[in-house]
Amino acid sequence: MSETTSSSVRPSLAHLLITPALAFAKVAAQGGVLLVVALVAAMVWRNSSAGADYVAVWATPVRIGIGAFSFELSLMMWINDAAMAVFFLVVGAEIKRELVVGELRGLRRAMVPALAAVGGLVVPAGLYLLIASEHREGFGTPMATDIAFSLAAIRVLGKRVPDFVVKVLMGLAIIDDLGAIIVIAVFYGGDLHRESLALGACLAALLIAMNLFGIWRTTPYVVVGVPLWAALHHGGIHPTIAGVIVGLCIPTRGIASVDSVIDEARGLMALADAEVAKLKDGDVASVFSSLERRLEQHKSPLERLVESLNPLISFVILPVFALANGGVNLDGMSLSTFAAPVSLGVIVGLVVGKQIGIFGVLLACVKSGLMPLPTGVRLPHLWGMSILAGIGFTMSLFVAALAFEDGSLLHNEAKAGILVGSTLALVSGLLVLRFVRETPVVAAET
Repeated sequence: MSETTSSSVRPSLAHLLITPALAFAKVAAQGGVLLVVALVAAMVWRNSSAGADYVAVWATPVRIGIGAFSFELSLMMWINDAAMAVFFLVVGAEIKRELVVGELRGLRRAMVPALAAVGGLVVPAGLYLLIASEHREGFGTPMATDIAFSLAAIRVLGKRVPDFVVKVLMGLAIIDDLGAIIVIAVFYGGDLHRESLALGACLAALLIAMNLFGIWRTTPYVVVGVPLWAALHHGGIHPTIAGVIVGLCIPTRGIASVDSVIDEARGLMALADAEVAKLKDGDVASVFSSLERRLEQHKSPLERLVESLNPLISFVILPVFALANGGVNLDGMSLSTFAAPVSLGVIVGLVVGKQIGIFGVLLACVKSGLMPLPTGVRLPHLWGMSILAGIGFTMSLFVAALAFEDGSLLHNEAKAGILVGSTLALVSGLLVLRFVRETPVVAAET
């Protein structure tokens, strides 16, 4: 009986010590399948006899609020500005978690993914500007990596891809998102309104103060985040940045420390082992319930929030975003469309720019000794991973919607370039990784 009791506790302790990044990666990868379905549905709907309805549905005005405290936006804008703010909240939280307690904590750990991410941002943007200099407003379109799609793609190959390579991809994709967020904030806002921005600055300061004073629950952060979103929306900065600010301010530590939880678990296990013959079933359940409560108290507010929102993001918000934004009008489109400057700039940026920028930096880091390769990891692994980072889908569609007028020829060309470029990156990246000569795989030590 005591053996059973101990084994009942150990899974909880193991769960306590497993990094939340694994759950994030799993949900994101599963959500990638739904993104594909949503994109295909959008393409079919937009180019069917009901294509006009596709445009009309997303242009439907929707008012939310009461009296003067209300917003009227199209359904498309509610998705892109409000629902995606929730997505960016999780992005901000993941960035903070990785930098504070995750794989990117400390300068040395973050340096290589950060350098690779910068290469993966700058080179695609530069190639786009060389090709489509007359439409430079779209330079941000090929810069970002879609975490959900890239993780889903690399997971398809299973154990053929070493864990170290997956960790590098996840790290640089997270920093890549941070770079894309900065680009969105700086280059894709509207006319600035000082009063609203001043209010936004005060609300952001309040969020920081809440963090410093140890407010543990997530609800107050969300409550302050809503008016922050409204202030930034009116102030001329893209309101999704509000989600990032909230995510960065949520605490990364729980009420109970790891040591206190483990000490209490050991005590409860000892009690259960010594007294199990005397305890009734209800008393044993009470012991385990106490341990479960302590485990929950160890979880940080940030971890709780990411766990609760990940399914919503991966299975609802991102697929709906893809459905609303992925409909490319194929009417009158020909091969010459993909040779248009905007389309070609996006394709070359995603397929060529990403792998040159990322793999070039990683190769330099390996050759200089800054990033020694673990046993079982080869340079072609890093090359294939760099190609997969050219899957832009969600973030690229988002930036394209900010850069070009919805429904315009340029917007359509950008979306066509995103779909073609991301598909080419997906197929070529998988082919490279598929035919890398297998060696014994050893995960990188952290």
